[in-house]
Amino acid sequence: MTVGKNTLTDTLASAVAGLPATDLAALDTVQLMRRFDTKYVIPETWLPDLIGAMTGHAHVLSVGGQAECAYDNLYFEMPGDQFLQDHLRGKARRMKVRRRTYASNGQSFLEVKQRLPGGRTVKNRMAYQTEDPATLGREEMDFLLPHLAQAESLKPRLHGAFLRTTLVDFTRQERVTVDRSLQTALFGDTMVPLLEGLVVIEVKQPRPDRYSPVQRWLRSRKDRKGLIGRNTRVSKYTMARLECDADIAGRAYLATYRRLQEAQSWAGDLQA
Repeated sequence: MTVGKNTLTDTLASAVAGLPATDLAALDTVQLMRRFDTKYVIPETWLPDLIGAMTGHAHVLSVGGQAECAYDNLYFEMPGDQFLQDHLRGKARRMKVRRRTYASNGQSFLEVKQRLPGGRTVKNRMAYQTEDPATLGREEMDFLLPHLAQAESLKPRLHGAFLRTTLVDFTRQERVTVDRSLQTALFGDTMVPLLEGLVVIEVKQPRPDRYSPVQRWLRSRKDRKGLIGRNTRVSKYTMARLECDADIAGRAYLATYRRLQEAQSWAGDLQA
């Protein structure tokens, strides 16, 4: 399947229409708050084929009749950019704190996402509505303190937004998230595109499984190039910080960042 004259949004909508739909209540059975994550970056032009590869295996999450939902993240940081530096240094134990808002239903959650030695990801969150997303209230502090003793030092640092399609394989208890149209900005600044023409795929599993349909499809692609279509260490938060702040130096991520810039150029050639 190839992208024709329609916009990518229309083409993607047509592709996911071939998948059975599921809802948030059913998704709760595959929450995967403790899981293993595997990330990939692919060109947007591959998306219809990816959806086709999931036919017969996955359902697509539909919220309010929409399969593609807008997400808005506000990331908080510690003094000295502790979270970012832990990522840049490749520490086995690291974390993020963010407020995530779902435009589809207006729900907002404060989330603590921790990466543990061995590759497991653990996410804890609490629902909380506030008129000032940049301010952490007393209830939110009470939630954060068991995870981060210095939580009162947190400050809003980065804004991020994207469109997400969520595919769910109930048999494997696996979720595949497809994030595109990424935008980012340091807190208070104007949003700019991030990784234009590229899509971040995340395969979320209760235990590592290299033979899920999406991973087998990715390995079968003969047009993989560089890190395109291959398991890669990519953090949207870290990539966004590198994009927005030229003064950041991180040997562990700069090579990946440069390869992503090359991949972005290649994706642009595919769409030309």
